[in-house]
Amino acid sequence: MNRVGRKFIATSGLFLFLAVGTSLKAQPAIEPSPDLGFSLFNPVPANRLRELSTDRPGKSHSSLTVDAGHFQIESDFLNYTFDPHGSGDITTRAYSVGTPILKLGVTNWMDVELGLALFNSLRQSDGSSSVNASNGGAGGTITARGFGDTFLGAKINAFGNDGGDQSLAFLPFLKLPTAASGLGNGYAEFTVNAPYTIALSKPWSLTVEPNVGLLRNSDNTTYRGDYGLIVNLNRPVFIKGLTAAVELAVDASTERAAATKISFDPSLQYLVSKNLQLDVGVYLGLNNATPRYNPYIGVSYRF
Repeated sequence: MNRVGRKFIATSGLFLFLAVGTSLKAQPAIEPSPDLGFSLFNPVPANRLRELSTDRPGKSHSSLTVDAGHFQIESDFLNYTFDPHGSGDITTRAYSVGTPILKLGVTNWMDVELGLALFNSLRQSDGSSSVNASNGGAGGTITARGFGDTFLGAKINAFGNDGGDQSLAFLPFLKLPTAASGLGNGYAEFTVNAPYTIALSKPWSLTVEPNVGLLRNSDNTTYRGDYGLIVNLNRPVFIKGLTAAVELAVDASTERAAATKISFDPSLQYLVSKNLQLDVGVYLGLNNATPRYNPYIGVSYRF
């Protein structure tokens, strides 16, 4: 890990120690929630649904699951990435339209999830002649379009799903190599995230999310370890239903040649109704290893 990455983790650790330590003094102890017996075939009634909780906007995840017997969709309308300082002075422009995550509440403490990338477009250029990646060419500019990789996973809540000022969940995900030529590495990959959320002094909320993964290396010749940390701080602002968040995300690799990626990710989300949420945000790269900016706009709906 480079010097910037070490400083980020040290600073984040100090901030979390102070914030969580202060919050624990001010908050009451967790009251365990009983298992209410709801399931896929015994859905939670409409009048007992939890407040809508989504894994967007931002890179962090909610530690709360979809209510048992209910279906939820979360998706980008549009996602755009611009990176003028890629490896080898390559400029990357990419966008995706329709990246739904489909969730189904199975029990009072678990949901299952399917992530799709319906349309993706990629253009990488170093100023030379143009080549279409789907035709297997080589040259200064590479373009690719089509379906992306597929993700299968689940969210398993450890505590706090139905109350209390703290909650924790685990999200194992398997990436299946379904992407069109030029859009993926052609191999399966595995990640596990563990979002922990705590209510600070009202109305602030803090999420700390470590994650580990088994991913392909930059040469796509073998697997390597990957680990990261996401810190998300949010609170309601201005009007009822509007929430603002700021987030710091770091991603490091066991691969020696791979630089640590660090981004700052502000966002807004607006709860239109009990079951509908709109959001907008941007990922801002803080070093040359991270895409310069990645704005997006999206929607979530619970059925």
